[in-house]
Amino acid sequence: AVSVVSGHIRGETNTLPLHIEILYNEYQFSASFAVASLLLLLALVTLVVKSFIEWRAAREQSDGEGTI
Repeated sequence: AVSVVSGHIRGETNTLPLHIEILYNEYQFSASFAVASLLLLLALVTLVVKSFIEWRAAREQSDGEGTI
C-alpha cells in the first residue's frame, strides 16, 4: 500500500517504510533494523502523546461537570 500511495519512484519519493524495504533488499540488515526501530519508537511516542491528550481532556471535562 505504501508503494502505491507514494509512487515508489526511487530517489524521488521516499518514506520510512520504503527506505526500510530498500535497505533490506540491499542486504543492509542492521541499517534496516535501525530504521524500523526508529519508526516503531515514533509510533509509540505518538500513541503515548495521544493517550495523554485524551486523558487530560477527559479529566478537564469531568472536573467541570460538578461545578455550577
